[in-house]
Amino acid sequence: MRRLIAGFIAVSAALLLVACSGGDDDGAGDAAAGPTATELPAGSQVTAAPTVTPTPRPTGPRPLYLALGDSLSAGIGASDEVSLGWVGLTSAGLPDWELLNLGVPGDDSAELLLGGPLDEGLRQIGLRAADAEAGNEVGAITLEIGGNDLLDIYFDIVIPGDCPTLVEALQRDFCVSALGSALGAYRANLTQTLGRLTEAAPEAPIFLMTIYNPYSGGASTLDEMGVLTLEGQAGTPFPEGINDAIRAAGAEAGVTIVEWYDLFLGQQSEYIAFDLIHPNDTGHAVMAAAVIEAMALAGLPVVD
Repeated sequence: MRRLIAGFIAVSAALLLVACSGGDDDGAGDAAAGPTATELPAGSQVTAAPTVTPTPRPTGPRPLYLALGDSLSAGIGASDEVSLGWVGLTSAGLPDWELLNLGVPGDDSAELLLGGPLDEGLRQIGLRAADAEAGNEVGAITLEIGGNDLLDIYFDIVIPGDCPTLVEALQRDFCVSALGSALGAYRANLTQTLGRLTEAAPEAPIFLMTIYNPYSGGASTLDEMGVLTLEGQAGTPFPEGINDAIRAAGAEAGVTIVEWYDLFLGQQSEYIAFDLIHPNDTGHAVMAAAVIEAMALAGLPVVD
């Protein structure tokens, strides 16, 4: 999400073990080093170090799991962004696959569509489809985007006080117009993105995620705004929110929708990191579990 990185960074202390040995010409150092093999007491046996057999890895080409998105895909909020972010955890459920994570912190739907990540993903799809290696094609794609489209509005008109509460925002034409324009632009960007992906990789299942409300269960003012922008509210100019746009665009494109919104209801204290935006380790694990379940239902060879 929009370049709001957690201010609390857990720092792990490393212990450095230094083994020192040395010797003098007069042999004092040899004595300090202990007995050699020829000096072991009678009857002692030297035990050989155990042989470690590495886990066999598949040989030959492997399918690619391609992840597209923003800071969520990049793993922000997790204590280890690579291994404990939801993309890393999902990739661990596909142990015989390669991973290409193109999640970029701060990207919104326009930056994904017009910037480098989508283009690079499409390039990889084309290269792998055209080369002579059967079995290395892009086999699954995940896409989450849109949180920054909403955060842009939040920082532009809510934080400065132009639209400080839900009630006031709905009474001000400026606020209604700004949110309406953002939702319209998002829907158009997402539709184009899905169209390009499905055209380039018609055989690869695409998993599209709804957006969770990081304020659910927290401050009521922010929670209410989150509900309106994400799910809409009857009797307002926004009976549908950004998640409705995601579901509609996904249905039109024939992709699988993974519902993250419901998973986070009332869970701010349990699933959200200190920055109050991104998921913590528990949140990332919950998100990954939902994606892995969807992949399993789609017939992909996932493991627990």
